[in-house]
Amino acid sequence: MTKVIVFKKRKDFLRVAQVAFVATHNMVLQAAPSLSQTDDFFVGYTATKKIGNAVCRNRSKRRLRAVVREVLTTYALPHIDYVFIARNSTASCLYSELKKDTIYAIKRINRNFTPLSDTSD
Repeated sequence: MTKVIVFKKRKDFLRVAQVAFVATHNMVLQAAPSLSQTDDFFVGYTATKKIGNAVCRNRSKRRLRAVVREVLTTYALPHIDYVFIARNSTASCLYSELKKDTIYAIKRINRNFTPLSDTSD
């Protein structure tokens, strides 16, 4: 059974930020190959002070955690670490819109990590 493990250390966030990202209207998703050999999902959440006061930042991160909990095991690839970054509209957009953006971002960023099929015969 795979678990969702949350990043706590700054070095993990910085490592993931250097590889690939997808920006949507309501959030930004960054991803990088995992350093762990387990099938667990490693995830990080962040919201900068540009988002607003502490209440708005915490609400944004809570909403991101709820969406990720719902869609990550279905759409995410194993051995990939993800960092979700809140935007100004994350706290106020519709939940269904945030979920749609999250699924889109995960699918799009996974293209960077899937091996291309060999079509030369």
